[in-house]
Amino acid sequence: MEFIQSLDYQILAAIIEYVRGDFLTPVMLFITHLGDGGVIWLVLAALCLMRRQTRLCGVTMLLALFIGLLVGNLTIKPLVARMRPFLAYPELTNLVTQGGYSFPSAHAMSSFAAATSFYLFFRETGHTAYGIPCLVLAALVALSRLYVCVHYPSDVFCGTLLGIALAFLATRLTRTCAARLKKSREGSRHEK
Repeated sequence: MEFIQSLDYQILAAIIEYVRGDFLTPVMLFITHLGDGGVIWLVLAALCLMRRQTRLCGVTMLLALFIGLLVGNLTIKPLVARMRPFLAYPELTNLVTQGGYSFPSAHAMSSFAAATSFYLFFRETGHTAYGIPCLVLAALVALSRLYVCVHYPSDVFCGTLLGIALAFLATRLTRTCAARLKKSREGSRHEK
């Protein structure tokens, strides 16, 4: 664990010293705020819910986000109770105010849960290219959390993996439910 903590620190210190700059900071602040509260993903899910063809995608995204809230934010964060890097190491200056615990990164988790759900839906329909911008945005949101120094790299990495896993789980659950519902509807039509 000491090795991971040391590596986490070194990466954040390198980002602050070598990557932060006057041009990049406003861009990264904008990107990091896109992930606040999962709002960008909730808006995308709501847009998907509006069209019958993409409704299952919207439901899947919302389910992945909800499971992430329960598992990541309400269960893992309080259990691990990892202090934010700027609190543990005052020399690592944060660019945004952030309370709560650090592990896992909720921004990374929610971004990858929603974006992967979106990608998987469109991959199945043969429109993979639609999902790629979402995955790129999710990666940028996740990386922005390092830039603003409110998460360790291991927080972001684990949040990303958890988000991807939740997307696969939510996709499986919604597809199974949709298939059962379709089968049930077809059965009632035949009975009439």
